[in-house]
Amino acid sequence: MAVIELNDDNMFDYPGYIPKDMAENIQREFYRGFLILADADDDMQAGIIWQYHNPESAVDTESVIEWICIRDPDVSDLLFDEYTSRIQDKNVKRSRFVIPVKNSSIEKEAFKNAGFTARLTEGDNVIVSLSELFELPVMKSRKVPDNIGTLNEQTLRKFRKGIEQCIVHGRRGLCEDLSYLPMSWFEVDVSCYSKDEDNISGFLLLHKLPSGILSVQLFVGLKKNAQQDLLGMMRKFLINMEENYPPETKILLNRHTEETLKLTEKLLPRGFGRPVYAGMREE
Repeated sequence: MAVIELNDDNMFDYPGYIPKDMAENIQREFYRGFLILADADDDMQAGIIWQYHNPESAVDTESVIEWICIRDPDVSDLLFDEYTSRIQDKNVKRSRFVIPVKNSSIEKEAFKNAGFTARLTEGDNVIVSLSELFELPVMKSRKVPDNIGTLNEQTLRKFRKGIEQCIVHGRRGLCEDLSYLPMSWFEVDVSCYSKDEDNISGFLLLHKLPSGILSVQLFVGLKKNAQQDLLGMMRKFLINMEENYPPETKILLNRHTEETLKLTEKLLPRGFGRPVYAGMREE
C-alpha cells in the first residue's frame, strides 16, 4: 500500500474517485487529505478529505471529515490510523463527519469501528434550480433597497473590511478560511452586500463549483435587525442571476445556522435535505 498526500499539484489527478467539487478544496488553507493506493497498479483503495474548524483555538479545534471513500474494507484501519496521526499535531478535540446514506454502507461501518457514533438524519444541503427560486414570494416585487449592491461594485478595501467584521462577529458561513479567500473566489457578478451608511453590514456570497453549481458560502446580516437586508440581498441576487445564468442553473443552500435554516424554511417550505449519516468521536 502507498499513502499519497493530496496537494495543489495532484488534487484533480483522481477524477474517477474524488468528486471535482471536493477536490478543489485541497488548495484551501484548512483542508487536508490523502489516498491509499495499491502498490501494484495505483488503484485507489481508500481516501479521505477533512477540514479543520476553529484551527486557532487551543480548546475547541475540530476536524470535519467532508469526503471519504473506502473501496477495500481491509484498509479501513490503516486509513483511520493515518488520519488520527495527522490530526494530533493540530490539537484536535473531536472529529465529526457527514456522509450520504446512498452507497455508504462500508464507510458507515468503518466509522463505527473507528470509535465514531453514527446516526441517520436529514442533511443540511438543499439543491434547487434557479427557476424554482424565481417563484419565491420574495420575487413578487423587484424593488431593492438602496443599501443593497452587487459585489462587483465594491472596492477590495471595503470588501476586506466587511469580511473582517464578519470574522469579529464569528460569522464565517461555510468558510473557516474566510480571511484567506480573495474576492475573486466568489461570483462577483451575482454575490451581494448590504451597507449601513458607508460600512458593509451584510453579505450574500456565492462560489461557483467546478460542476457548475453555485454554492451559497456566506449569508449574513450584521445589523441588529437584519431581516430586511437579508431579504433585499436575496432579491438582488436573484435579479442578478436572471441576467447572468440560465433558469436550469442549480443553487446549493446549506442550512448550517439558525439564520439560514429559518430563511430556507420560510422560502422553501418543501425543501428537504438528502438522508445522511452523521457522527463524531472525541480525540
